Amino acid sequence: MPPPTVSIVTPSYCADLHRCELLCESIDLFVTGYENHLIVVGDEDLELFRHLNSPKRMVVPSSQYLPSLLPFAKWRGRRYWWSPRIRIPVYGWHLQQLRKIAVAAAQDSDRVVFTDSDCVFCKPSDLRELVGQPRTRLFLTPGDVNMSRPDHIRWWRNAYRCLGYEAPDLPGDDFIGPLVVWDKETVSAVTNKIEQVSGQPWWLCLARQRQFSEYMTYGIAVINDPELMARHDVVTSNLCLTYWEGDHLDRAGLASILNELQPHHCAVTIQSHTETSVDLIRETILAEVVKA
Repeated sequence: MPPPTVSIVTPSYCADLHRCELLCESIDLFVTGYENHLIVVGDEDLELFRHLNSPKRMVVPSSQYLPSLLPFAKWRGRRYWWSPRIRIPVYGWHLQQLRKIAVAAAQDSDRVVFTDSDCVFCKPSDLRELVGQPRTRLFLTPGDVNMSRPDHIRWWRNAYRCLGYEAPDLPGDDFIGPLVVWDKETVSAVTNKIEQVSGQPWWLCLARQRQFSEYMTYGIAVINDPELMARHDVVTSNLCLTYWEGDHLDRAGLASILNELQPHHCAVTIQSHTETSVDLIRETILAEVVKA
């Protein structure tokens, strides 16, 4: 069996431009074994990101994959969009998730690797090896959906509902993480399932729920369908070391992150909302790793 073909997909927006630039630098420096890297942005941000195009990288507008939405003025620092079909405003985080599903479904590649803008690859990485062969790696954290995580519970229950399954008792498995891998044929099966259950386009069903997780929806669809499960291998080790929340990191803090890298980690994510300096991340993580 030939190795799988792989696409990288990164949803981004104007506030994450410099982080996305650093991600691209790290991919060009370290990553092999992929056919293309797609950066999907809102149409309003297309020109801002256009300079990132390269022979293997393309910046594409959201409207190429999803129906157009009308932008609202910012409210409490957030951008909102609206459609008469959705009937309620959606914000950027919703769109990021919808774009991931839409772009993954439209790919020719066998596998899709999702990298957020605040991810930085930190060592040579062959994606064809990392995505899983012959089956796709399905990352999960056992029992991580529990009463201490009310948002995750809502996403988890809504995923079961939109897929037509009855949610089991808590705790449940969590499928959210950085550097998530999806199987393209499974994405089509998941969107078809949502449309069969809801009687509406998959993107409309998810947007109207408002509280949803694309990764949770995919994972729950897989573990409840024996045919889809046969295409996957469950793994509990993440490919990416992540600093999810906390104060912004200084040079010493970033150095301590590097000290936590394990052999299975090929990247580091410093969440953008920590407001850690992009230049400092470049100097402390990317430059130091290259020097080593």
